[in-house]
Amino acid sequence: MNNILLIDFGSTYTKITAVDIEREVVLGTARGITTVETDIMDGLNQALTDLFEKTGKLEFAKVLGCSSAAGGLKMVAVGLVPELTAEAAKRAALGAGAKILGVFGNELSEYEIEEIAAMKPDIILLAGGTDGGNKEVILHNAKMLKDLGQDVPIVVAGNKSVTPTVVKILSETMTEVRHTENVMPKLNELNILPARETIREVFLKRIIEAKGLNRANKFVDKMVMPTPAAVLTAAELLSAGSPNEAGLDDLMVVDIWRCNN
Repeated sequence: MNNILLIDFGSTYTKITAVDIEREVVLGTARGITTVETDIMDGLNQALTDLFEKTGKLEFAKVLGCSSAAGGLKMVAVGLVPELTAEAAKRAALGAGAKILGVFGNELSEYEIEEIAAMKPDIILLAGGTDGGNKEVILHNAKMLKDLGQDVPIVVAGNKSVTPTVVKILSETMTEVRHTENVMPKLNELNILPARETIREVFLKRIIEAKGLNRANKFVDKMVMPTPAAVLTAAELLSAGSPNEAGLDDLMVVDIWRCNN
């Protein structure tokens, strides 16, 4: 059996596509209203009913899902140099399910902490300093964020020399503090992928917990990634190709009517 079911749990609609990977054909598509207020499976079952009316009953070797049902993570980025922090945050957010509310550089002031609190971010990216470089700014900002007054997931991606100390400071008041590689280990050298992957993990956890997607876990083999990441990955695959098929080389993808980007 070579049929695969692909599911996108969106904010409004749950969209499904059945494909035969051996014949490389789309067997059918359907959608149902996303029902996060009752049971996420209600909308999915409606979509499956509509699909089977078109295709007849199908069995699936694998079921994969992605989701944007929780909307984009509202992210604030804090770093040493505002321009560099903004660029790193923008690239890390790309495809990770996050949208940037604000970027703050240098040492945070009390006024800026109040501004961040008013934004009510879903996640904070804390960077600052190259590896072995400036330590003071990220340590200061960790102490300021510790007293934010909101329990916000924080991804620490700054100077590795002080990462353990930064995590310890933040963990005094924050329940979810994750550390990853420095987004800028050397001056003008961006290292985005580890931070992006960590943001994706926070995004998926939020979706699964807050939107009840755990109720679909028995049906879905794996929630692969946020929908924005799925679109980006598909574009990369279409461009680069696979071991068995050449890609299209450079291309531009326009993704219309996404609620989180």
